Amino acid sequence: MLACINSDPLFQIIAIWLLAFGVAGFLLTGVDKARAVSRGWRIPEAAIFAIALVGGAIGVGAGMLLFHHKTSKPRFLIVYVPILVLWLAVLQQIGFLGCLGTVLS
Repeated sequence: MLACINSDPLFQIIAIWLLAFGVAGFLLTGVDKARAVSRGWRIPEAAIFAIALVGGAIGVGAGMLLFHHKTSKPRFLIVYVPILVLWLAVLQQIGFLGCLGTVLS
């Protein structure tokens, strides 16, 4: 099932990297939402953008959708969406998304 990732050491590293930072981005978004609701100390947007930029864009996006956090903030989306598009373009260019497509189908 994961043959294309298992057969390519670079894809293995990329998968682990994306998983680690994706989970971090997801958790960061959830924690920030909880703090927003409780009016606690907030996580700076720059920290969320940094996690997204280094590989957590998909996790941040999943957290945004699940926790309904920052989805109506145009300023946030103006920065986040290009980061997500950049990551998807890079992953498509190196063939990683095609590999994932074979795993998911």
